[in-house]
Amino acid sequence: MLADSNILIYSINRSSPKHKKAQKFLENNVNNLEVAHQNIFETIRVLTHPKFPEPMEIDQAWDATLNILNGCRIISPNYLTYQIALELIKKYKLASNKIFDAYLAATALANGIDTIATDNTKDFQKIKEIKTVNPFIVSVYSKKSAAPKKPPMF
Repeated sequence: MLADSNILIYSINRSSPKHKKAQKFLENNVNNLEVAHQNIFETIRVLTHPKFPEPMEIDQAWDATLNILNGCRIISPNYLTYQIALELIKKYKLASNKIFDAYLAATALANGIDTIATDNTKDFQKIKEIKTVNPFIVSVYSKKSAAPKKPPMF
């Protein structure tokens, strides 16, 4: 299961009302979570942004993010990601900010992951190849890590 940036941000942001639930979710699923490069950089961008309630210094944000990543598998876009992203964008007529949602979904799918844990389930509603789990609504328990599935072929 891919952990979306908002889960990482909530788990670091102690002033968030979702902080404790995000931390609990990460702890309960530590052996079943992947984080994409995109999520890492989105998290650091948000944590250091001047409009963030209490912006962090880059070193502090980086350390907090790395602390989470120690318990996750980090995934990267691969040779399939580009093609899957283009197919999702065309198939669902995605535009604007939805392009990055499609790219994240494609990165997950290219790595054999079909579920994204996110507080923004609506961002992925159109993409039928991806399931979403909102850990702030549904209780998600850890499962044994399984071998990655084969990516879908469009």
